[in-house]
Amino acid sequence: MKFKTSSIIAILAVFLCIIAGSFVIFQKNAEPGDNSTTDSNYGSEIIFGVIKSIEVVDGSYKLLINNSNGEYVVNVPESVDIKFPEIYEGDNISVGGLVEINYSGIMTRSLPPILTASSVLYYPPEFVTSGKVTEIDFVNDYKRFLVEGENSLCYVSVTNDTLVSGDINDVKINSTVTYSSIIQLMSYPGQCGAIHFIVY
Repeated sequence: MKFKTSSIIAILAVFLCIIAGSFVIFQKNAEPGDNSTTDSNYGSEIIFGVIKSIEVVDGSYKLLINNSNGEYVVNVPESVDIKFPEIYEGDNISVGGLVEINYSGIMTRSLPPILTASSVLYYPPEFVTSGKVTEIDFVNDYKRFLVEGENSLCYVSVTNDTLVSGDINDVKINSTVTYSSIIQLMSYPGQCGAIHFIVY
């Protein structure tokens, strides 16, 4: 009986070690709440933010970006092509633009975290607006925000297709948000659907 009991305990101990080991091995090296989303097309994760600074070293970019979770350093190797919206005729990136980054899901635990991009989609500053929320309502079951930017006033709809950084339920009147959009109705206020939406 003693042999059976000790054998069962040993087997249970082995299983517990295996389970604990699997958590260590498969845990992602990223801080919780980093606003990353899984992208099945790339087998990676997506993070996005507004560009705060740009360094170019030997053809590679080092970007400092900001979203609701803070700042990140993004290394863009020379081998990675930066893609632009079809209607954008430029081919350069600049501070104030927004980048959507695919990466492996691994980043350092430094401050700010550092990650390496496997693909980059860039939205120039003219497609990116920051402003204060002055009104909140619902249209077709989606939240819509009236955002007053420096030189704009637009009803911004956040749908299931919008990539959101932060908690949409935290947005209140006078909250600061940043959104990207390409097509906007020329009414006043304007109307658009957000591609990206950052809650600060």
